[in-house]
Amino acid sequence: MNKFYFIAPFVVFLIFASIVFTPVFFNAYAATPGQGGDIRTGPLTLQNPLGDRTIIQIINDILDFLIYLSVPLLALMILVGGFQILMARESAEKVKNGFNTIKYATIGFVVILISKGIALVILNILRR
Repeated sequence: MNKFYFIAPFVVFLIFASIVFTPVFFNAYAATPGQGGDIRTGPLTLQNPLGDRTIIQIINDILDFLIYLSVPLLALMILVGGFQILMARESAEKVKNGFNTIKYATIGFVVILISKGIALVILNILRR
């Protein structure tokens, strides 16, 4: 029964990640003739997937993505922790595990928010 509590959130996360990342991994573009060459006749070119972005913009985008990903994950882990508390019955250890799940999910979310704040402070210092 205890293995279910560890495996179920992981499976839900994998399903969520597969739905979120599928467009990223399978986003194929067809070659347009006259724009850098045709696949059959023109030269092969490699385009920079980052474009004209700086490292600061990339880090900012990664932190924004982590925040967008962590909000539903926090809600899910709070639900899992609440479910653990409800299903604990009279076991103090299981109640403690439920509270720890909620506590660590909240701490993880706060760490992600603080990392965004630290990145913004460093960015403002570097821009001066």
